[in-house]
Amino acid sequence: MKPLHILTLAVTAVILAGCASQPKPEERPYTDAEVKQFALEMLSRSGLPYEDYEKVRNAILHPKVPSVGKDLPLQRSGRG
Repeated sequence: MKPLHILTLAVTAVILAGCASQPKPEERPYTDAEVKQFALEMLSRSGLPYEDYEKVRNAILHPKVPSVGKDLPLQRSGRG
C-alpha cells in the first residue's frame, strides 16, 4: 500500500502545482506607433542604398491610404 500512497501524493502535488502557477498574460495587439517604430528600426538595419532607404522611409512615415470606395467597382442598384 505504501507505493500507492506515494503515487497518489505525487499526482496530487503535480496537479496542485499546475493549478497554482500564474497564467500567461494575454497578448495585446500592437499599436500603429509600435508597428511604425519597429519598421523604422528594421529599415535602419537593412543596409539599403541611401536612395532606396529614403524611399522606404518616406513610405513608412507618410503612407498613401486610398480614399474610401475609390478603388471599388461601381455598383448598380437596378434589378433584372
